[in-house]
Amino acid sequence: MDMHHGHQTHPDGDATLGSHGMLLLGGEPLYMSHLPMFMAPHNFQVILQVGADDAVSSVLRSHQHVVPEEPYDTFVPEVFPMSELDPRGAGLRRTSMTGKIFCGHFEREGGQHPPLAEHTVVAVQSVVYFSQLDVQAEHRDDTELAYVCFGRGGQLHLAHNITAAPDFDQVLTVRAVPGTATNPLGERLPDAEATLEKFFEERFVVAEPVNIGGRSDSPDHRVVPPATVDGSFFATAPPSGFHGFAVQLEVEREVYMETGDLAKPKRPQ
Repeated sequence: MDMHHGHQTHPDGDATLGSHGMLLLGGEPLYMSHLPMFMAPHNFQVILQVGADDAVSSVLRSHQHVVPEEPYDTFVPEVFPMSELDPRGAGLRRTSMTGKIFCGHFEREGGQHPPLAEHTVVAVQSVVYFSQLDVQAEHRDDTELAYVCFGRGGQLHLAHNITAAPDFDQVLTVRAVPGTATNPLGERLPDAEATLEKFFEERFVVAEPVNIGGRSDSPDHRVVPPATVDGSFFATAPPSGFHGFAVQLEVEREVYMETGDLAKPKRPQ
């Protein structure tokens, strides 16, 4: 199967037109994370908050997972230009997508089973993260492991910050550990559980960068459950007057992990 790699010519010449497969995660709210590659038109790391009708939401919550080696669901939209999701773009802004939902990866074992839902319309409620990947960039061994954090309240996610080939796509579910938040001086922040949850509820509607100290940016050094790690939110302003803060993050689940699609692209012979 080659659905993820599909590429068609758009009438207006938009080179980002393609079949842009997405990982589904969360529940309320529901998110989609584009499955990227270091080749056009798939060279985009994009995370969306989306809405689905009650019937689709019920299927996602209650279906029996038939692909244990692919413990997630994916969405295959009809072809569209990724540029329509760019929040900084000046053109048409996409507000919905129509497609199929699969149990597992639609290009792999999951694609051998009937779709969970067809002709499914999802509303694009917000663009949580949007980054175009440089297909010419090469990975540096001295890069520090970094993620972007998004979510609401007690349901937080980390997505590995994809930058240069070879790289890896990873999505985690995490929770901030109450009582561990500190300002850049190392002083404890007043973060009783309710206060911390309210802060994360309000702050991570849009993804924020977070570095994981002491780890290089490689699949072998990625964060995996049941680890608890120190996260540095260097660009995020907490309710303390300081710029940036640190907090321990307890990793609950690795939702998705992929290296093959983000290997170095093959050069023409």
